[in-house]
Amino acid sequence: MSAQHVLIVEDSLVYRRLLSRMLTQWGYIVSEAENGVAALTILENQPISLVISDWEMPEMNGLTLCREVRRRQFGHYVYLILLTAREDPGDVTQGFDAGADDFLSKPVDQSELRARLHAGARILSLEADLAARNTRLSEALRQIEQDLELAARIQQSVLPAHQLRHQGFFSDWIFLPSAWVSGDIFNVFPLGDRLGFYCVDVSGHGVGAAMMSLAVARQFLHGRAVERFLFSADNQPASPAQVVTILNSRFCSNETEIVSYFTLIYGVIDLATGEGKLCQAGHPTPFIISPEGGVRPVGSGGAPVGLIDDLSWTDVNFSLAPGERLCLFSDGITECENLNGEQFGEARLQRCLQDGVTLSLPTLLAQFAGQLTRWRNDADREPQAMADDVSLLIIERTGDSDEN
Repeated sequence: MSAQHVLIVEDSLVYRRLLSRMLTQWGYIVSEAENGVAALTILENQPISLVISDWEMPEMNGLTLCREVRRRQFGHYVYLILLTAREDPGDVTQGFDAGADDFLSKPVDQSELRARLHAGARILSLEADLAARNTRLSEALRQIEQDLELAARIQQSVLPAHQLRHQGFFSDWIFLPSAWVSGDIFNVFPLGDRLGFYCVDVSGHGVGAAMMSLAVARQFLHGRAVERFLFSADNQPASPAQVVTILNSRFCSNETEIVSYFTLIYGVIDLATGEGKLCQAGHPTPFIISPEGGVRPVGSGGAPVGLIDDLSWTDVNFSLAPGERLCLFSDGITECENLNGEQFGEARLQRCLQDGVTLSLPTLLAQFAGQLTRWRNDADREPQAMADDVSLLIIERTGDSDEN
């Protein structure tokens, strides 16, 4: 172990040299200063962590030196021992308030000084160990943040493109995760002569929910490209309720090795006629908004997926006329609370989308995201993250059959 470096601050040359000789004999490296001003100059240029300072000194006394050391900070902790002939308990309190760590009465007793120096060295060792641990924790936190940022990019890559067109249909969305990664996931994709879509909200938050959401997305990808359980025997899109039943059996049997459950909307729309059907499994009930601002719900409830095996679900039929919009959302919107604890609610969501029926989807969604963010936050306070993941997917039948 290397010798401890001690700075002695004392205006009396004789007493300073006496202390210096004593500490040198004990194996310490010693520097000297005649007052607080000189001591600060030494501390700024040398990594000294132990200081023994007289209280009464010209130019800058020990009390002011303590305050300056605590104010300036030198990149490491400095242990300060004040020497004083004062006996008033109030002086000791004043010294502690200024930043002193310990006190010794003058004249100094050698054994007591040695004991106090050993105590200071132990505390400095603990401080150094704590600093090293904090450094390692900071490095680990940076690595975790980098990993989460990468995971967020991977999750974003699974989402559909913005402003997506499929023949006479146009879709767009907003996605506001409550953390780096989200338990919400959704997609819109061609399915033969139909348009398939799903919205998922996994229970919980964070990495576990995000991994589960990706597992569900993977099932839908395999269901149309590999195992093709999204299709029936005649190669037509399978009943949404049948697909949900298959997913439930798989997640209940832990084929995915992830134990959780999720709410789900899965449906298909005929690209030629606008006729569609969907299955609602615990997810908030979607609704259709007409060009005139009318609202009609589409759904029949149903249990979440992955909770109980051998459940069944039913399909709900709907139709999208030209200009109508199918709105699918997670409960992160309706349950979003303002600073007074009031929830945003489904009625407010519907009114916002009704008021924007004449706006293009990208404009409407950007406007709504701003409204929800303002609802969540107070302009005079620090912005808050969403308490739950927020997703809103809107599919509009434009009546235009172009693929552009």
